[in-house]
Amino acid sequence: MNGPLGIADKDAPKALLGLVLHRHLTGDAEPVRVQVSSPWDVWWACYRAGLPFSGLGVEPVMPYGACRGCIADALECASAVPPRHPDELGERPCGCLRLWAVRMRSGPETTGWPRFALTVALIKPDAPAELITDRLSAGHEVLGAWARTLTAADTRRMYPEAYGEDYIAAVDAYLTSGPSRVMLLRSHDPGTTADIKTRIRDEIGNDRLRNHLHMPDNPGEALADLAHLVGWGLLQEFHEGADDAANACLAFYRAALGVRDTDADGVAASR
Repeated sequence: MNGPLGIADKDAPKALLGLVLHRHLTGDAEPVRVQVSSPWDVWWACYRAGLPFSGLGVEPVMPYGACRGCIADALECASAVPPRHPDELGERPCGCLRLWAVRMRSGPETTGWPRFALTVALIKPDAPAELITDRLSAGHEVLGAWARTLTAADTRRMYPEAYGEDYIAAVDAYLTSGPSRVMLLRSHDPGTTADIKTRIRDEIGNDRLRNHLHMPDNPGEALADLAHLVGWGLLQEFHEGADDAANACLAFYRAALGVRDTDADGVAASR
């Protein structure tokens, strides 16, 4: 369902994440005012990016009627260094966070994201790594590949909106059970990542938990996973040649999120 923003509410946090990371990579430090669909959007963007709220460079405009307790808790978790997960706060009486998480994980991507070639693949433990690498190589230039054994902290950063104790425990057990393969990729046909991932999963066989391959479906999460799994240094190095695509992404995010610049006194100014 679409809310007051230019995209579905479930995709607003991903657009916010993309805005923040693309601005960091292009050196845009001027503060901007951003409409959000929930206070938990802000926390999620901080947690996925590994950046505290003070480093986002945005002033969030909360939706009308947003739960005051959630605003306070979301900003408290987001402001920690590194950002904290709200599970540490214990059971929440309002239920807002659970409803937000359900919305975040409901259905397929619905937003037509801008095209961005740089991405990452994580071939999960016990997956047929050579077969998946062969399939990925047909549609991507492989810029680097590394073995990495994930920790529970890694899986939480990749899927911070996951909910349900049993499900989270199963995800952790699966993804930390052995080495994974991380691949830094440049797509020959940006915008087809979701199709490629679906074809590979269907070919191998998968279920909700054991689906063998993680690839982000939008440029914001691609940058977050690259920063997390590959490192800021390599991300910045390969991002430098993608100015046109980065500018198109930034324009998309600004329009979708109703971004307004602020002057030196923090007063919103239209651009």
